[in-house]
Amino acid sequence: MAMIQSFTNVEKTTHNSHKFAFKLSPTNYGFWKQMIQPFLVTNRLFGYIDGTIQCPPPKTAVTTDTASTDNPSYLHWITNDAHVRMILASTISEASYQHVQGTTSRDLWLSLERAYAPNNSSREYTLKTQLLKIEMKGDETSSAYLTRA
Repeated sequence: MAMIQSFTNVEKTTHNSHKFAFKLSPTNYGFWKQMIQPFLVTNRLFGYIDGTIQCPPPKTAVTTDTASTDNPSYLHWITNDAHVRMILASTISEASYQHVQGTTSRDLWLSLERAYAPNNSSREYTLKTQLLKIEMKGDETSSAYLTRA
């Protein structure tokens, strides 16, 4: 297994998600995914999302006996994954934040996918429930209401 290195300060700066002029909302998952996925791939971050860069064990075995020592790759992985999670979280709207779950960037990615990916029975249920609850506000124009719906 290759040694995992921490991101440098330069890498953390170039990974900033402020480059995105949009946020994930309940209506733009496809667009969001088409924009964020290539960003993660080109910055060599998608492995944290798809599971190919797996979390190493916190301890490594010492070959001389049964003792173990701290695994430096573990701490690097934890901090790198937290950085990827922050990138994702910074591109999520307040309305979509209810779907942010889990402790890793992969967990976050999968929770958003479960909530918003098309052809998903839970997504269909969520949309139907939201549609049934929508009401026109007293000062709202019909055009604004339909746009919101």
